[in-house]
Amino acid sequence: MTLLIILVLLLLIYAELIRPNLPRRDISPLMGVDYAHRGLWNANKAADLPDPAQPLRPENSLAAFRAAVEKGYGIELDVHLTRDGHLVVHHDDSLLRLTGTDRRIFQSTLAEVRACLLPNGEPVPTFDEVLETVAGRIPMIVEAKVENGNADALAKAVYERMQRYDGPWCMESFAPSAVKWFRLNAPEVIRGQLAFDHAGSGKTAFLFLRNLGIASMLQNVLSRPDFVAFEASSVKWHTLSIHLLRRMKPWFVAWTVRSQAEMDKLRSRWDLQIFEKFEAKKQ
Repeated sequence: MTLLIILVLLLLIYAELIRPNLPRRDISPLMGVDYAHRGLWNANKAADLPDPAQPLRPENSLAAFRAAVEKGYGIELDVHLTRDGHLVVHHDDSLLRLTGTDRRIFQSTLAEVRACLLPNGEPVPTFDEVLETVAGRIPMIVEAKVENGNADALAKAVYERMQRYDGPWCMESFAPSAVKWFRLNAPEVIRGQLAFDHAGSGKTAFLFLRNLGIASMLQNVLSRPDFVAFEASSVKWHTLSIHLLRRMKPWFVAWTVRSQAEMDKLRSRWDLQIFEKFEAKKQ
């Protein structure tokens, strides 16, 4: 009997640690669309274009964001903070993969980042340029890409810029410290905790423990997210963390969906879906 009581208490403690923000808040301005992952990009190299007649639209480029807006999709994008305090839109911490220049964004000035060109010849876009392109016409999921412990500075810069923006948006991050900043300083903003269910996977002891922590959802004690954005392909619905979260009913966001068949299959279980490498049918 004592063991049973202890187990129940541990379960209750764990449930409280992973609890999302409750009661569930209204996110209707974000609903009704699917989200193009890093914009509606078609390839990162001209040789990989599905249709050689199409212009190249690399990921997180203004061309990819314009295409998403024209098609009526929402967009998911990634925001970094430069060394001199500017916001730029790029996925990786380094510019190497897309621009060929091995430069870390948090160590670089805006001018240094802008000198690096994407595969279609565009410079890495600033957050201002993307917001001007979108102009409030579709909803956005803004992922804060924390580097070198700059979560507070990055989150603050994103929030201050979005104070001058008129359009539906929310924020998300893998870093619970960034989501926590919004919980404490801008609680009106819908916030999401990025996660995956690679429990225990990782090539080093650090990655093993990090991935185990992410899969356990213990970061929720800091972030108290309105939604959990899970890598859909990794989710194991029978795990304790997923089972408990489903009982608490936060909003669930799926990333990254790569076919219409997969999207249709997932529709009943996920509130929002982030897709890439195809054009999703309109809801």
